[in-house]
Amino acid sequence: MTLILTPKDTDEAAAERAEVAAGRLPERYGTAWQRPFLDRVAAGLKPGARVLDVGSGARPTVPADQRPEGCHWVGLDVSEHELERAEDGDYDERVVGDISSPLPQLAQSFDLVISWQVLEHVPSMAAALATQHRSLVPGGRMVAMLSGAWGFYALAARVVPYRISSKAQERLLGFPAEDKFPTKYDGCTDRGLRKRLEAGGWSSWDIVPLYKAGGYLRFNRPLQRSYLAYENWAHRRQKPNLATHYVIDAVA
Repeated sequence: MTLILTPKDTDEAAAERAEVAAGRLPERYGTAWQRPFLDRVAAGLKPGARVLDVGSGARPTVPADQRPEGCHWVGLDVSEHELERAEDGDYDERVVGDISSPLPQLAQSFDLVISWQVLEHVPSMAAALATQHRSLVPGGRMVAMLSGAWGFYALAARVVPYRISSKAQERLLGFPAEDKFPTKYDGCTDRGLRKRLEAGGWSSWDIVPLYKAGGYLRFNRPLQRSYLAYENWAHRRQKPNLATHYVIDAVA
């Protein structure tokens, strides 16, 4: 099964392949950055699976027409308003709640828990992982994609007020300000994630570091080239704590 993400973000690879062919971007930019996440979600999606879609709000991570037969899809979000914006048929159930809270009503209810660009927003990574672990049946799977704490955008978020940064992303990159939310980056490094997964009772896990943030700087070519020199170094030397994004694939 080849999934296509609900279009919360543009497929940067489609716009960047010409830049890759011209030698202005590294080869890794020719592959959609969502692919490692989606391939692992697809591997965990089985007919009849119960799925918890964390922080998906108005747009579920996987469109209804791409789900295997009989899946039961539950959307969890802290915002009731965001869940209400979802279209009929997007979810079988909608739950208003914070993944950083215990949520005992969800305990051992799901075969698969997924989250796309959510965990960098939670105040406690340990608490969020614990809730997801409790929500899974034994042997259930969690697949998450999140931004890294040492990406340049994460560093900028520490010094630039959220209201200003969201407006800047809208003006420079075309990202709607209402689709951006404050970030915390608690434990969002390879070392931090491993520490929390080891302490969380997971039976196994894999963390995939990704190095792909040059697209954020497409508005300034000289700045982008300077940044890519650093990112290429981190990728070549395999410095996972400096990765721009991570995919977590963990089994309860």
